[in-house]
Amino acid sequence: MEETARAAYGPSPMDPRAAAHAVAAGLPDEAVVVEEAITVGLRLRAVLRQNIPGSYVHTVGGGLGWGIGAAVGTRMADPDRPVVAVLGDGCAMFGLQGLWSAARYEVPVAFVVMNNGEYRTLKDTLDQGGGASAEHGRYVGMDLAPPALDWQSAAPLFGIDAVRAGSADELRDAVASVKDLAAPLLIEAPVTGHGADR
Repeated sequence: MEETARAAYGPSPMDPRAAAHAVAAGLPDEAVVVEEAITVGLRLRAVLRQNIPGSYVHTVGGGLGWGIGAAVGTRMADPDRPVVAVLGDGCAMFGLQGLWSAARYEVPVAFVVMNNGEYRTLKDTLDQGGGASAEHGRYVGMDLAPPALDWQSAAPLFGIDAVRAGSADELRDAVASVKDLAAPLLIEAPVTGHGADR
């Protein structure tokens, strides 16, 4: 997985394997990862190497939208450890209002939004099961674009700075900067969508 991910490094939109690897490579040693990125999360877990207890926060059960709030709470509970929330864009849409809390209470979390403009995991699931959507390549209600949420405009609405990673290297460097955060930051990571990295 490591070699495959490194070989996929390049400009945005990034291969999800490269984006996951870039996040893992940029993490400070003591960082906590809150992960609610269903598709990229699978790739992240394959390259994530952490050896401090409590360094990875995840849930099971299928609920969407808990990641932003969990990241804020994780950092408030342990303010000495940097927190990086790795979020799918669809998941983040369900808990977007949590950015207000991060700004209001000045919680220095890096929110990395893996933006593919779709509910990719649902498309992948339909492909595995066959049926009309897979057969016709038409996935009703599963695209977040158009109009896609403009993450560079959305974050400032809540009082949060935002940057867009133009490459896997830029993403790695942005994640590495989390150790110096004094305020929340949203890092948009454009990634390729359904069918692009197969």
